[in-house]
Amino acid sequence: MVGVCTGLALEGGADPLAAVTLRTLGTVALFALYFRLGGVAFGLPGRDRALALAIGVPLSVNNYLVIAAMAEIPVPLVVLIFYLWPAITSAASWLLGKDRFRWRSLAGLTLAFAGIGLALNVDLTAAQAKGVWLALGAAFTFSAVFLLTSHFFHGRDTRSATLHMTLVGAAVFVTAWLASGGAALPVTASGWTGALGMPFFYAFSMIGLFAATVRLGPMRTGFYMNFEPIAAVVLSAVILEQRLAPVQLAGAALVVTALFLFRPPPRD
Repeated sequence: MVGVCTGLALEGGADPLAAVTLRTLGTVALFALYFRLGGVAFGLPGRDRALALAIGVPLSVNNYLVIAAMAEIPVPLVVLIFYLWPAITSAASWLLGKDRFRWRSLAGLTLAFAGIGLALNVDLTAAQAKGVWLALGAAFTFSAVFLLTSHFFHGRDTRSATLHMTLVGAAVFVTAWLASGGAALPVTASGWTGALGMPFFYAFSMIGLFAATVRLGPMRTGFYMNFEPIAAVVLSAVILEQRLAPVQLAGAALVVTALFLFRPPPRD
């Protein structure tokens, strides 16, 4: 629904900078409320705070690139391309020596890129090609965020760290808004509905992710997150009327299949 609401905001006249700024500021406010009601500590030790703020920079880039891509190509296609990040993360983990090579992951890597190849097997305009590159950039930057967070905060509660990362985004986007002389806000009711829905669904999903990871563990939580591309395809078709061609749906099926191959085997 974050992607769908973003699509509504963009269709309603918002530009990517306005959309990402409104989403980030709303998320910070909802996070602060959740932390207050849940008794979660806001503060972090000095080193952890510095690391979280540093990781907030690529996360901010990721947030903007995703929304900018949705301004150029359909939401479900952006989500599919973005979900190359598990493949990119696996390849980076092999190269960095953080994870051992697995044939299953290599099969997932192959399927993921083959699926994206099918999903892009249509004639793209220059603007749409730009959207593809933006979505690819989002996949790479989120992979960097995931690797950095996993390395520095492995096995720890990341709620406060995530809040600090989001605060960096708020500062970056508000500064960009002021420096640019203003951004285009939605001009339609549906656009404002999307703009107001973005932070709600984003904050709700992040809080749910925190809770699920604690209760189910990261592996099972990751399994359920694999349904996000499916939901994006269905909801975008129903609400935004953005439908993929049959060959693109076949590519989406390959990407989703690949995601299940990136789950690490259970430990004995």
